[in-house]
Amino acid sequence: MSHVDALPPGTRLAEFEVQGLLGVGGFGLVYRAYDTSLQRAVAIKEYMPAALAARLDGTTVSVRSSADQATYQSGLQSFIAEARLLAQFDHPSLVKVYRFWEANNTAYMVMPLYRGMTLKQARSQMAAPPPEAWLRTVLWSVLQGLHVLHRNDALHRDISPDNIFLQDMGPPVLLDLGAARRAISDKSHRLTAILKVNYAPIEQYAEAEDLKQGPWTDLYALAAVVYSCLRNDPPLPATARVVRDSMPSVRSVVATVKEHFGLAYSDEFVRTIQHALAVQPADRPQNLAAFVTEMKLKASPRLSKFDWRAELGPSLRADEEEYNSRQFWHTQPQTVRHTASSAHASKAGERRGRFARWAKPMGLGLALLMGGALLWSWLAGEGGPLRDRPGMARSESVVAPVPAALPAAMDTQAPSGAAGDAGAVAAGTVPSQPPVVPVPVATPAPKVPATSITTPPAPKPRPAVKAAPREDERQPVARPRPAAPEAPPKAASVPAPQAPAVSRDKVLCADANFFTRPMCIHLECQKAENKQLAVCIENRQRYPDGGSPAQ
Repeated sequence: MSHVDALPPGTRLAEFEVQGLLGVGGFGLVYRAYDTSLQRAVAIKEYMPAALAARLDGTTVSVRSSADQATYQSGLQSFIAEARLLAQFDHPSLVKVYRFWEANNTAYMVMPLYRGMTLKQARSQMAAPPPEAWLRTVLWSVLQGLHVLHRNDALHRDISPDNIFLQDMGPPVLLDLGAARRAISDKSHRLTAILKVNYAPIEQYAEAEDLKQGPWTDLYALAAVVYSCLRNDPPLPATARVVRDSMPSVRSVVATVKEHFGLAYSDEFVRTIQHALAVQPADRPQNLAAFVTEMKLKASPRLSKFDWRAELGPSLRADEEEYNSRQFWHTQPQTVRHTASSAHASKAGERRGRFARWAKPMGLGLALLMGGALLWSWLAGEGGPLRDRPGMARSESVVAPVPAALPAAMDTQAPSGAAGDAGAVAAGTVPSQPPVVPVPVATPAPKVPATSITTPPAPKPRPAVKAAPREDERQPVARPRPAAPEAPPKAASVPAPQAPAVSRDKVLCADANFFTRPMCIHLECQKAENKQLAVCIENRQRYPDGGSPAQ
């Protein structure tokens, strides 16, 4: 642990050497120390009300404001009176004080160093609420310590799960009497307000004639500790209950515990705890004897050998990993807990449902978009003049399959005057069978010089399309020189009038993008001056029926 005002390890206080910080309370700090005189480990409690004082330097404590000086001194005298009170007792259920002294504008008390943990720490290691027999043993030990205090006209007034210490072997010990008083009239309401709100009864919030403190004050806090062990959640503050008591009853809590964990509690146990939790002081048991009689509490035969872990049985967690994997639960009425968890699960399921409804159509749309882009690139870029036209950058070319209509006879060198716009491929492959393109399958037509290119005949019905060859069936074909474009079927039998000569270097739709270029070329090829261009011839071969790429 650490605290801004804690003494650092190695600090010497009289014959004691501070080794580390053990705990922090509203009135003081507790250190682990070593007694160099008797050579034993001890615990030292230092008076340090954090709301009133701070440490200047070294070991000296200083009051934050001069207005708090009187209050600080009153608390210091109360601290010293408490040490003197505990030094008189030697009970196994009460913390023992070896010695105390004043120094550094504060005071110290030396106590035994117990081995174990607080009830608050032990409850965090339980997989289920403690059984009734275990709680009765703890109650008996704490009540024995309270009996010693009450018999000497003192009240604890600060009972809570972190002030009940469970030894590894031995009776539970009542710790931290920071609120204990013996015939001391509090001059400061500010110190009285330093309390644990979930365990303090209503009479500890103000000094009033009709709200006097007594044994019933400690019994309320003790019953609140039992309630928090059963429900794994502290009770509502008394200030809230006095306005509107909406805290679940002890009977409803134990019913939930029985439903979830199979633990049963006797009627007298439940009734006594509920009785001690009454908001009004007059409605509670007025002394320890009445509390013990109503619960039918009996002494534990093995209290000096009490092993809280062994006595707890299956309620203790098997290991730390199991505890960390479990959700921190509260034994509340089932309707309340189920409603909260159902609402959370419903919201999570709704979010997953919305994601699932959107994920499928979005994924399908993305797949269709990618497939359409690949298909469009294959249809529009096959043999395009922008792929390998001389003088153009390679980055502007579009990768496309080699035209399937190139005959085997064109594997040799083409005539020197043939145009190479349509079929020029640097290092492509020629499939043994035509790919899936709307081009009629025909025998190779005679090579036609570029100056006598003819127009195609009237459109004819499309023949059946054959399946595309596999990758392993395609054979590489050497292309030493660009081949002339293929003439359409039956072009020689129906010659067309020669079109006017145009520049073979003319580029159509140079500014068009990837998606609009096919439609632009189709429209430009409708013009008479462009019909002799190789790209227009290829366009007419691709769409012999006069259709457009958009169709």
